[in-house]
Amino acid sequence: MKKIRIKTIAYLFLLILVLSRPGSTFQYAYSGLYQWAVKMVPTLFPFMMISSIMLYSGIDIELGRMAGLALKRLYHYSEYGLYAIFIGFLCGFPMGAKAVSELYENGKISKSEAQSLLGFCNNIGPAYFLGIILPLLSECGFNDKLPFIFGMYGIPAVYGIILSHIYFKKKKTANTDRLNHTQNTTSPTPSLPAVLKRACLENTQSLILLGGYITFANTFRVSLDFVPISSNTKAVISSFIEIIGGVQAVFTTSLTNEVKVLCIMTALCFSGISCFLQTSCFLESAKLSIANYLKHKVIITIISAAYYACCIYLPAAL
Repeated sequence: MKKIRIKTIAYLFLLILVLSRPGSTFQYAYSGLYQWAVKMVPTLFPFMMISSIMLYSGIDIELGRMAGLALKRLYHYSEYGLYAIFIGFLCGFPMGAKAVSELYENGKISKSEAQSLLGFCNNIGPAYFLGIILPLLSECGFNDKLPFIFGMYGIPAVYGIILSHIYFKKKKTANTDRLNHTQNTTSPTPSLPAVLKRACLENTQSLILLGGYITFANTFRVSLDFVPISSNTKAVISSFIEIIGGVQAVFTTSLTNEVKVLCIMTALCFSGISCFLQTSCFLESAKLSIANYLKHKVIITIISAAYYACCIYLPAAL
């Protein structure tokens, strides 16, 4: 009963929060909806469609074998798992989580392999990072981009090698790494129109869910208006709530360039609460652990923040 009361009070508090600032709430919600429609849909939908088409038509195993030529010595996963790594790093979040969830739901990887993969292959997409973040770094005076590229993708990749060895060791010891679903390997390959229809329907639904999560998360940036903190601090906190608007907010603050870059890069590694909510919709549908995903995301964020702090401040100290 006490737990129910706390939840009720919390929900009522959020409702009052939104109603008390209708103008600000509208602006934040509109910002989230705009970012979804203008930036996420045209950027993400083609990747989602291609990934689903490859999965449903059986091309994923071929791509996994090709990726295995370069990755098999580093990652002790199945060929389907290597395909998920390839998609996750190439397309960015939430494609990593989507690929892993679909592979698990279709009986192509086990639950333990899926949980292990989710620990590192769901990061900010390189298109967004290279096209938007790197120019911001240049404007802040950081022209050497390689350390930042390694921090964004190299650290999760190395962390993934460690996770893959842990997964492989447990698999050999327990010998219980079985698929959760029965896979019919003799079923005929569906026709291209059928694959396109299924991919379009499922990915359109997924994108609508993602838009809802982005709008919802942005709405509650209004809560920061009631906190007696500086505008700089609000901007930094907002970057951990929603990435796209938050990064721009941090960039326009009066913070030093070093602090700006450290906050932006750390927030990108965490991906924000909005990204977490978007990822959770795929994990929940596949009944994969959201807590396990968040644990590894926090670990990578802490490691990355320490790495970026060294990259930013050590050269000046020397």
